[in-house]
Amino acid sequence: MNKFLTILNFILLTTLVILTLYVFDIIDIPLLDKPNTKIEELKQDHSNPPEKKEVVGRSKSYDELMSKAKVYSDNGLYDLAIDSYTQASQKAELNKEPLLRIAEIQLLQKEYQKAKDLSLHILTIDQHSGLAKLYLGQAYIGLEKFSDAKNILDNITSDDQKIQYYQGVMALYFGEYERGRSLLESASKKENKNEIIARNALNFVNALNEFDRYEAGLDSHLRVLIARSFAQTNQPHLAKEVIWPVLKKERDYRDAWIILGYSYLKLEQFKDAIDALEEATKQDPEKPETLFYLGFAYAGNDEPEKAIKELEQALENGYEPKIHVDQKLAELYFLVKNYDNATKKYEDVISLNSTEIDYFIRPIWLYIDKLNKPKKAVALAEKAQLNHPDNAMSYNLLGWAQVANNDYINGRRNLEKAILLSKKLDAPYLNMGWMYEKQNDLDNAKYFYKKAFDLGNGNASQISQLAASRYNAILEREKNNAFMVNIFN
Repeated sequence: MNKFLTILNFILLTTLVILTLYVFDIIDIPLLDKPNTKIEELKQDHSNPPEKKEVVGRSKSYDELMSKAKVYSDNGLYDLAIDSYTQASQKAELNKEPLLRIAEIQLLQKEYQKAKDLSLHILTIDQHSGLAKLYLGQAYIGLEKFSDAKNILDNITSDDQKIQYYQGVMALYFGEYERGRSLLESASKKENKNEIIARNALNFVNALNEFDRYEAGLDSHLRVLIARSFAQTNQPHLAKEVIWPVLKKERDYRDAWIILGYSYLKLEQFKDAIDALEEATKQDPEKPETLFYLGFAYAGNDEPEKAIKELEQALENGYEPKIHVDQKLAELYFLVKNYDNATKKYEDVISLNSTEIDYFIRPIWLYIDKLNKPKKAVALAEKAQLNHPDNAMSYNLLGWAQVANNDYINGRRNLEKAILLSKKLDAPYLNMGWMYEKQNDLDNAKYFYKKAFDLGNGNASQISQLAASRYNAILEREKNNAFMVNIFN
């Protein structure tokens, strides 16, 4: 009996210790012990040098913050950019420049109410700021307060290209065609700095010239041409308002329905887009552009099966460029878990454009993880490596596929090549960890999973999350094994 109680106490104590370790180890990846000597050389060759740390308490200057914010903005990191511009504004409260930059970002992010409020605030600092008035006018357009937009824009006295462009756009919207033409012709001049604005302005000028070629042009035709230009120059709010009066008079105007549907699609009002585009298909059920937009509208409305049907029909009817259809179909087939068709569409995309290495990642993953076809993964990865011979990702993809095919010698060599080419790429470390785990070399597997986790900035990336999951799974296995050994010893 005493012997039995001793064994029972031992088991309970062991369980308590294991649970304690579980609480502290499994939640976050802990620091590793020294890795095996056979990977020490790789670790030394490719570990990142220590980063220089900022001096504690050092306050960044206004210029530093503005420069940093611009870098963030140029790279699409808008939240970080706004944070830096806000800090800069706090250092120079009467300087409108950082606030103008924030308003510009808010317009890019379609946060029109915020852009409106901030622009009005800037005008309390400088009531003559043409840029603040321009941003206020753009915000009013986004909020569909078109009269307010025109009033504020017409109140700007400037020959600035962008200001003339928006003044011209609003003149056309309100039927001031000759004034709009004059302003837009001026904004379209090649010597102006912004080529996009010049090109967009020329789009409207060409639409007006096209209408002029018709001796007895109808007002509805002119409105359709202008609405088309609004749609093509990313002004869907204006496009849909210009086109509606046409459709109230002529319900069978196919192109007007297409423009309306496309405008709603750009505004992410998917049910309205579907209604308009279905009307267009009643007039012409074979037009590939209508089917293409309708497919996207169904996709946006969470109806993937209907989206697939319309996009396949658009492809069959000759929609160009085909790659745009294949890309969306690949995503949709993946969404509905039709992995065979998804992989086929991804490969169709690659056959049309193999210059983008990212196009290879998803189909290789599908072959490995979903379809259990590692040989096809290897063949596709070899194509990626052939098209991108100096790209770290191509070596990572090939090494990953070879590991899936149990070719550990070549897999390791290509993964090491990927690490040599890019010290910051996390994927080859993840796949190296997987290779060692497949071979039951758990110490090395944990080392590489930890490296992938760190390079992916913790839980900030899918690679990091997967590395953490696999790392913690190994810890769990090791603890369970230790528990079983203790029981039976």
